Amino acid sequence: MSRRSLRPRKSQPTYSQPAIDELDDDRMSEPPIAALDDDASSGSDFAPEPEPTGGAPAPDEDDDDEDEDMGVVSDGPQDADDMDVDKAVKKPTVSKIVRKPTKKPVRKTTIAGGSGHKNYSLPAQSVHHRHRAVPLHAPQSLVERLDGRPELFAPVKTALTNAYTSDLKTSERLSKAWSYNVGLGPPWELVEDRAWYKEAKPGAQLEQDRRPLVYSNLTDTAEYTILSPEDAASYLPTKESDDGDREDDMEEDIERGESSKEDFPAPPPVVCELGPYGSQKTVEFSMLQARALCEFLPENKGHIFHPGAPVWGLDWCPIHPSFRAEVGYAQYLAVAPLPSHNYSPEVGIRVRRDACIQIWKLNQDGIQCEMVLCIDLGPALALHWCPLPSHSKDANRLGFLSGTFQDGSFAIFAVPNLVRNESGPVHVHVEPVLRIELVETSCWSFEWANSEIVAIGTTNGILAIFDVGAGLRGKISTKDIVPLHYISVHQSAIRALTWIRVPSANAAGEPQIDENPTVVASGGYDGMECMTDIREGRGSVINRTRDVINTMVFSPYAGGPITLDHENVVKAYSASPSMLGRGHTLFEPGGPVWNIATSELHAHIGIACSDGALTTTNVLRSTRRGGVPFWTYTVYQLDYNRNDNKYRFLERFMPTEMPPQHKTISWPREVGVNIALWNSCNGLASAGMLASSTGSGLCRVDILEGRWMNEKFPYGDIWRARGETAGAEDLSD
Repeated sequence: MSRRSLRPRKSQPTYSQPAIDELDDDRMSEPPIAALDDDASSGSDFAPEPEPTGGAPAPDEDDDDEDEDMGVVSDGPQDADDMDVDKAVKKPTVSKIVRKPTKKPVRKTTIAGGSGHKNYSLPAQSVHHRHRAVPLHAPQSLVERLDGRPELFAPVKTALTNAYTSDLKTSERLSKAWSYNVGLGPPWELVEDRAWYKEAKPGAQLEQDRRPLVYSNLTDTAEYTILSPEDAASYLPTKESDDGDREDDMEEDIERGESSKEDFPAPPPVVCELGPYGSQKTVEFSMLQARALCEFLPENKGHIFHPGAPVWGLDWCPIHPSFRAEVGYAQYLAVAPLPSHNYSPEVGIRVRRDACIQIWKLNQDGIQCEMVLCIDLGPALALHWCPLPSHSKDANRLGFLSGTFQDGSFAIFAVPNLVRNESGPVHVHVEPVLRIELVETSCWSFEWANSEIVAIGTTNGILAIFDVGAGLRGKISTKDIVPLHYISVHQSAIRALTWIRVPSANAAGEPQIDENPTVVASGGYDGMECMTDIREGRGSVINRTRDVINTMVFSPYAGGPITLDHENVVKAYSASPSMLGRGHTLFEPGGPVWNIATSELHAHIGIACSDGALTTTNVLRSTRRGGVPFWTYTVYQLDYNRNDNKYRFLERFMPTEMPPQHKTISWPREVGVNIALWNSCNGLASAGMLASSTGSGLCRVDILEGRWMNEKFPYGDIWRARGETAGAEDLSD
């Protein structure tokens, strides 16, 4: 019997090592070791093109980011041998036993193409990977820029200039110029309004045309009742009671009208240390008390105030340029505190009780509480003004303020424009002019698309789109408002959502600037991050994590939504069709992130973290060959001492290139920064105002400014960077 010959053994490519390398990329480790030969294609749409052998390297998107034409002097000369170190280092290889797989055709482009079977974005190659954001909307009209360093609460001098997206060369110059900003905030030279609203006039150039006044003809909306301080005591934050039955009795007394001011004691003052480290001063903040930070840090132009309890609703009021002089160029900030310090709303549980929304006024004299809105819907879970100015002199209205509340409803209030009394703020009881309540679920998160369309995220994962403009104008009854779209996107509560504020395109590819946006990005308690085109009626997953997605914001400078990834990493995802869903890491915080602040006027983001740090960073960073590192800036750090119940603000931090990696740490909830919010609706001069709230109940308004690397502006001056041939037209008149 003859011996049977065995089948010849063929080597197969291994796929385990690339999977391990991909996990290493997620942990921002060193570049992975390739398991296959470098000449072979991986078959991935996102894989970079290999460099041609035996010649010059292939063109890269970062080749035009050299600093030769920037006009910035380097710190010192570099040796030619030192500059070629990276090129001389060879890539690591595997054992020669692994045979080369069959070569596949290489893609001719470095831009990631669409892939129908890939629903998730791929991680960046390493922590040093940098890419350029792709603009989603490229208007060709001129825009305003500041003609000099602005003064707060004063008239602003502006000039017309080329927009960021006017042409490719201008975009490249401004993108590289942004990367040379090494300050905590935006530089005034590069601040530009890149927002888009369908209400803007065609070819709008000035702010009053880009952000026009809306609802000015509605004169019968501001209905209110002025209350005495005694009657308003039940609406303000109160001292916590050790006896839960006593709190129930207080609620019953309110319903019977038998309560008095003595039944609602004010919360205890917050003791905090302010000033330079080592020589701080102890300050007590009672409810509605404020102090200027320049009293403790001479260079600080910010303010700190105490609304009485932790705040989870915060927003700036838009003021039209024609109305700013009448209010003394003041800024208004809506603040929604909880009923008490340890009050904790439960998701999906409806509670109707007394609560308040405070209106704080910021001007050259400081910040003070101007008005207290007393409401009956419970504390606000989210708070937003109408994004466009909606005040009316005839109706004595400051604007339309909306929110989602603990009774499960979404409501819009007409805020009256009242002046503070000599003894304190005005207490006003207001009823909503429009209220939306869903039977099967509760409203949780929301955002305005423009002055008419609102997207609401519910506690059962439903995304509801409403046209509130028709209800405000009285075209339909507020009781008959039904959603335009009702889409099931998530499997649990939608914690955060944002509109991708770019116009849709018609069949010819032309932008429909007079239509509503159609794409909503959302994140929920199920760990899913989705982008939903409301015209399709379903959501598309761009990322999946095992954490709660606490925030989701849109930045026109980043070209897509900015949200969270695994291990609390702050990540930006591209919404461009050529790079749809691809993300890159911006920041690795020291703890869970509560909120991210973006602006329509500049490229800086603010990160509110649970470890007590408020951090800023620039999304338009240098490319891999740039000379500016990945710097992050800590505005302040809040500490808490449980022994003596005292807080401490630490400031004057040095910028860090990469935050240190911490082990598993827990922080008291009192130190967490709940919300951060840039002022992007009151002109270019206010772009550096960053408001924030903390778990201690203390809130701050910081004035942040930019600074250039080596104190030199790239390209010499703003005229060369903007591509202005003969200067810009003066608009001071």
